[in-house]
Order: sequence, then structure tokens, then C-alpha cells
Amino acid sequence: MDNFKAQVNKAEHYLCELDPSLARIIQNGPCFDPQAFNKTPFESLVHAVISQQLSLRSASAIRQRVSALLNGEANAKAFKQLCPDALKATGLSQAKADTIQRLIRFALNDNRLFEKFQQLPDQQVKQHLCEIKGIGPWTADMFLMFGLRRLDIFATGDLGLRKAVQRLLQTESLPSPSDCEQLAKKWQPYRSIAAWHLWRLVD
Repeated sequence: MDNFKAQVNKAEHYLCELDPSLARIIQNGPCFDPQAFNKTPFESLVHAVISQQLSLRSASAIRQRVSALLNGEANAKAFKQLCPDALKATGLSQAKADTIQRLIRFALNDNRLFEKFQQLPDQQVKQHLCEIKGIGPWTADMFLMFGLRRLDIFATGDLGLRKAVQRLLQTESLPSPSDCEQLAKKWQPYRSIAAWHLWRLVD
């Protein structure tokens, strides 16, 4: 974790030198929350599924209920032991509960899956994940950012991030995903860190 924090600090310094408008946000305070990264890769992926199209508050409440069922274990084997009805009772929709069951089978089919993901480039990880029903680009991006700690991810399909870009640019209309993608190119190779700070604008 210390090495990761050092990488984040380096990225923030780079972005401040690069973009004065982003620097003003970064200098308002840290965005790094160790709790956001203190999860197993599988747990991080499940949390991304839970968070699909939910407010931060609703998603957080369901995540906490799911975590309480696990008794400290958060890998695919632990999730497999959960009763499907107990999982649904946390507030999960049937579609999300079904997606989590597919993820369990996907992970248990290869016990080195997440080790392999660590070695793959971002796009290949997304391609593998998006083959699973219920997993789309946004969920894959969240997993890359928080599960694999990739530093150059910008989830242009995230409404909150688009609203943050709108506030940054002070535009009347909401920027399109393609507009956000074009803007974020200048923040490479640290688009994830830019995104973390931008999200604070709409927290």
C-alpha cells in the first residue's frame, strides 16, 4: 500500500504541473482513501456490480450488508457459501444476484484468475469481464481502478464523472462520454487519479 500511495503522490504532482484547473481541485485535499483499496480483487468486482446505477448511499448500504454476511472472508469460495436468498435480502436485485453467481463460477473456474489479470493490459481485462452477462464497461472500469489499482482509467460512462467534468469546465450542458474521453487524454497516464479528484466535486 505504501508503494501505491507513493505512486498516487507522484501522479498528483504530475497532474498539478500539467493542468492548473485540475491542480486547484487536487490542492483542496487528498482523494486517497485506503479503505477503497483494502479489498480482495473478487470483493472489489462484486462491489462494482452492487454499485451499478445506484446512488453512493444506497450502494454503500448494500455493500455493508453483504460484507456482514462474509465474516471477514471475501473471496469467491466465501461468496459461494452464501445462501442466494440471504444475498438477495441485502437489497440486491435479482439481476445483480445472478451476475454475482456468474462471477463466482467465473472465478472458481481458475484459481489464478486475478493473478493473470494483474499481468494483462487494461483492454484485455475489460474484454474478459465484459463477456460475462451483467458486466459492462463501467463495471470493468471500476474493477480496474479499485480492484487492480490501475492508474490510467477514466470511466466516461459514469454520470457523476461527466457532471464533475461539466463543473470543471463550467459548461451549461452535460459533456458527452466522447467529450470526456477527449478531455481526459491530456491526463494520461494518470487518468484514474484525475477521476478520483473530479468525483469529489459531485460527492
